[in-house]
Formats: sequence, structure tokens, C-alpha cells
Amino acid sequence: MLLLSALTMLVNTAWAADTPPQALLEKYSCTICHAESDAGAGPAWVDIATHYRGNRQANKLVAAKIKSGAHGSGPWHMPPSSEVSDAEATAMARYILAFKK
Repeated sequence: MLLLSALTMLVNTAWAADTPPQALLEKYSCTICHAESDAGAGPAWVDIATHYRGNRQANKLVAAKIKSGAHGSGPWHMPPSSEVSDAEATAMARYILAFKK
């Protein structure tokens, strides 16, 4: 069982590494509410990056939020995305956090 879990994680990590983060953001419908520089129902990627700039735990925090969801101050909330692998969430978070104003 442990071997199967390890193999699954390796396959998911390899797949995520081969898939551009932009494609993952599309695949998981993140772009319905978010965009690079314009806020929609959710904040723009650049605003997320600005908010976390200088935070040493930023990638971990954003990846966790991608998987667990979030509720901001408005009426909308970001639903959890349990189908997103840890490797995919990490790749998407790294991409989002690279934006600069």
C-alpha cells in the first residue's frame, strides 16, 4: 500500500511538472473567477502575489488555499479543490506568486 501511494505521488508530480501551470489553472476552472491583472469574483493573480510578497511560507499557504478553498469578504467563496494534487497546487501557487505589478 505504501509503495502504491509513493508511485501515485511520483506519477502525479511528473504529470504536474509536464503541465504548464496556466493549463492547470484552466483545467480546474480557476480562471472563471481569477485573471492575471484584473479582479473578478476573486482577486487577480498579481494582487495575490502582492499580498504574499515577502512571506517565506507564501507558496505553501497559497497551495493549501487552492486545495482547501477560501472565503473572502464578498459574497463569493472559492470552493475546495480536493481533486488538485499537491504537486499541481504547488506549481499553480508558484506561478501565481511570480506576478509583479
